[in-house]
Amino acid sequence: MNEHPVILLRGLQKTYATDAGEVHAVRGVDLEVKAGDFVAIMGSSGSGKSTMMNILGCLDQASSGTYLLDGVDTSHLDSDELAELRNRKLGFVFQGFNLLSRTTAAENVELPLIYSSRRLSPDERAGGAEAELERVGLGERLDHHPNELSGGQQQRVAIARSLVNQPALLLADEPTGNLDSATSEEIMRLFKSLNEGGITIIMVTHEPDVAAHARRIVVMKDGLIRSDERRLPEATNRPPAPDKAKGTFFGGIYLALNILSTSGRALLRNKLRTVLTALGIIIGVGAVIAMVAIGRGASAMVENQIRSMGDNLLLVFSGQVFSGGVYRGFGGAGTLTVEDSEAIANQIPGVIAVSPELRSTERYTAEGKNWSGNVRGAASGYFEVRDWPLSSGAIFTDEDVRSMATVALLGQTVVDRMFPEGDPIGRTMRIGNVPFQIIGVLAKKGAAPWGEDQDDIVIIPYTTSMRRIIGTTRLRSINIKVGSPAEMPIAQDQVNLLLRERHSISDPSLDDFSVRTQDEFIKMATQTTRIMTILLGSIAGVSLLVGGIGIMNIMLVSVTERTREIGIRRAVGARGRDIRLQFIVEAIVLSTVGGAIGIGLGIGSAQLLTHYAGWPALVSGASVAIAFGVSFAVGVLFGFFPAHKAAKLNPIEALRHE
Repeated sequence: MNEHPVILLRGLQKTYATDAGEVHAVRGVDLEVKAGDFVAIMGSSGSGKSTMMNILGCLDQASSGTYLLDGVDTSHLDSDELAELRNRKLGFVFQGFNLLSRTTAAENVELPLIYSSRRLSPDERAGGAEAELERVGLGERLDHHPNELSGGQQQRVAIARSLVNQPALLLADEPTGNLDSATSEEIMRLFKSLNEGGITIIMVTHEPDVAAHARRIVVMKDGLIRSDERRLPEATNRPPAPDKAKGTFFGGIYLALNILSTSGRALLRNKLRTVLTALGIIIGVGAVIAMVAIGRGASAMVENQIRSMGDNLLLVFSGQVFSGGVYRGFGGAGTLTVEDSEAIANQIPGVIAVSPELRSTERYTAEGKNWSGNVRGAASGYFEVRDWPLSSGAIFTDEDVRSMATVALLGQTVVDRMFPEGDPIGRTMRIGNVPFQIIGVLAKKGAAPWGEDQDDIVIIPYTTSMRRIIGTTRLRSINIKVGSPAEMPIAQDQVNLLLRERHSISDPSLDDFSVRTQDEFIKMATQTTRIMTILLGSIAGVSLLVGGIGIMNIMLVSVTERTREIGIRRAVGARGRDIRLQFIVEAIVLSTVGGAIGIGLGIGSAQLLTHYAGWPALVSGASVAIAFGVSFAVGVLFGFFPAHKAAKLNPIEALRHE
């Protein structure tokens, strides 16, 4: 026998403040209930019996007085400690059953075990629920939902749920109020059997024939106990001690998995709303990945176009000189000479090919056709410097350069315009007024980074260009091919020193030339695409923010819709942090699943763009990771406020919510 009563009330009062004034629901109640007792609390509506039952069930707290539950003073416990007490010591059978409508009978009964400190394994939890349903005669109804059960069967499920954690005390509020006479009698026989097995029961009822099953009848009126009649002594049997189920090593993980499973079921109940809620995240993540892929593709395309000019390339431009007080940019002044080109080829270590270069725009005519395009004067080494092979024919020789031969190589665009009907090799084309023999056709290069068609070109010996086309002795630029990337910085410095010496320049700020590497051009050319990539990604990222706001909005609505469910979970022992975790997990599941779908959408969009539009969209692993990480963070951030709101709900107020 326990040395102290299961329940001890002294001066218990409960007062509600309303617009009409204070309502004294309970006015100083003293009551003792010993182990094995079966107490029926009776009274008319408004007598305070249900209020006192909610206080006994730790769903509500008294305004004043003392309530000791199995020796524990409940007035000093916070909401989470009360939840743990409800889960460990109490079983509550509600008047309206309070079953979760979209979960099975077994899942409803398992609910208290999810929040139990014993951390039962999944098999132990399922076995416990099945045993209790067998005990109340529903062993064949494990997988049935509440709407598939009769009222009496639903009440049996509620009773099984109240007993699954082996509580010391069973509280039943109007357990037969919604049942017919036959079912009511069946439920009361079950209660009597439980009490004879040693379970202490306190039952609220207003029906004398139901109260007649109890060992003791307490009558309340106007918030006070008016009579307390004992009909039978307390049961002498004692229920078995609660199983000291071994907590699993991964108990925290198990609880998290249970909450994840619960959250998943909650989301699947409203599939359309879930999809629409996640749509913002899906579009946001997909847009970020696709936009970054497009930007990276553009950068890669520009880089490839520059590298198509040749590997390990140094470009020397004439210009950057003050002439008459006017600053001239690259190529603006003809300050480079053929001798400069020859000196670079002969004196700079690591240089494997050099070619002077002149440019002009000229009109071509051939066989009744005409076209205006670029004419480039170069040395025979130009094709090695630029890594530009031929598709047919041959390049001009050093002898052709020395003799100012009128020979030409055509780019593919010029061939298509001037000789669409056949091979141009050996045929004649006039550049300006000078006839040139076509000796070769260049392989196709494509567009340059600045948009110029590299194949719209005619290449002739630079000496011929100087004397017969342009009429100058100065070069526009010099192309240099270096042996390896490691030699590029040294070669660049040496070219600068050599040209300053040749041009008698002592101050580098007054250089009349400029030496640039290929990598410098790549950095300059891709800077704009990088900025555009960041801009596009940022704009797309706004939809992630909008998606997060959508998640928060839906979760807030969900809290309102599921207030009663939250109340049920709190009543069976869920702590505030358990409810908070559940709603945060739901938000995270929404955002991460949406993020995963968005990743697929973004990658798929990039691939479709590459396949059908020919745009090289390159998906970045970093952008995928960042987008997914942001979507996860959005779930945590925008799920926290609704989760916090749900965790703060008062159990009794939540249960009364309609």
